[in-house]
Amino acid sequence: MRRLRAVAAVAAAAVLATAAVAPTGPPGGDGAATERSVDGENRSGGAGGLGAIGALGGFAGLGGPGAGRLRLLAGVLRQDRPGSGWYLVGGAHLVLGLEVASADHQQIVLRFPPARRVVSVLCGPDETYAPLGYTCGASVSLDAVTVRLGRAGRLADPVSTAAGPYANFWLLGLVEQR
Repeated sequence: MRRLRAVAAVAAAAVLATAAVAPTGPPGGDGAATERSVDGENRSGGAGGLGAIGALGGFAGLGGPGAGRLRLLAGVLRQDRPGSGWYLVGGAHLVLGLEVASADHQQIVLRFPPARRVVSVLCGPDETYAPLGYTCGASVSLDAVTVRLGRAGRLADPVSTAAGPYANFWLLGLVEQR
């Protein structure tokens, strides 16, 4: 129960911090992320790409050194049907600093511009996946998020996992910019 409260507190802090997001230029990287809107159209760059990353202002004194250089990572991860490929939903959802790099039978890998340190990345199933018993977890390096799916206490194959065209896994994270 304490772990759940700690996760909820981190998520709440990240949500509150989004009110202070100030647009900046791309912190690094060599191109814009690709996102796909709900209607399936591919897009590059724009408001949801890597260039939409902002520094969280107003929090410089909170959390010690580096807290004023926090960058938000967020996205809605979806696969419409088994084997169709995982993507970050654009359009009605905003993609911040993430792009899908690969997916196989073990994991889904998302990339983001290199960070100095990672604060936290949370992953959670939506109201479609949760009742079906799906869970997800994120392992994070300084430039990638590796998502593994679970179901009924066992690893689930991401390639064969799809609960429908509107089922999502939500990602939210904070990293310190270089």
